[in-house]
Amino acid sequence: MAPTVGQTLREARSERGVELSEVERATKIRVKFLEAMEGDRWEKLPAPVYARGFLDIYARYLGLDQRALLDEYSKAVEGDRHEAIPESVIKPGTLRQSRPARRAQSINLKAVGKVLAGVFVLVIAGLVIVGSIGGSDDDGGDQGQRAKESRGESARPPTSPTTPSGQVSVELRSTAAVWVCLVDDSGDPLVDSETLSADESRGPFSADGFDVTFGNGSVEMTVNGEPTQIPEVAEPLGYRITASGVRRLDPSSQPTCV
Repeated sequence: MAPTVGQTLREARSERGVELSEVERATKIRVKFLEAMEGDRWEKLPAPVYARGFLDIYARYLGLDQRALLDEYSKAVEGDRHEAIPESVIKPGTLRQSRPARRAQSINLKAVGKVLAGVFVLVIAGLVIVGSIGGSDDDGGDQGQRAKESRGESARPPTSPTTPSGQVSVELRSTAAVWVCLVDDSGDPLVDSETLSADESRGPFSADGFDVTFGNGSVEMTVNGEPTQIPEVAEPLGYRITASGVRRLDPSSQPTCV
């Protein structure tokens, strides 16, 4: 009888003479989760989706064929109890739910743009009329004011030099092995369930918003050029990222890239 996934992991670790505490320090996966994987107790992991990320990291650390183990895991575990993703998991960032909001935002931006363009035309027209009837005594002052207006020195709506208005940019860099799922507001995966090695970068990406899940805290995240504090924990972390800020997601709302 072929060994199970957990037996393969345990035997490989034993052959290398490595303690679970050492594996925890290297992979940032807690000992209790490592023990659960070696014992084929997959239900003990935080959520089924993280089992694949943890298994990928652990297999790489042991020098095993992670693809073969992931396939075996899918057949032995997911194949027996495959269920549809709960609605509470897929709600944030799905295509059907986020598109209306994006469409409404697009229409509002166009309307605002038209209004601003009309106001700008009226202001320029008024300046031309005043300049034509103001006389030679006030000509220098009017010209100076018009020059300021044309140079854009009057009040203007704030804009970002690198990111379009209303959007947010995100860039990631791993500090150790970490599983990452990053999706935009359309539900499109930008980092599609990847396990990054230390010092790998992804991005920058720009969109109206993002949902992201990290398998652990071994990652640095920059939002609009500013670093975001990520706790160094050995458990999954999820975040919602928009132009208004960054907030933690509860486990049922974290994206899974499946």
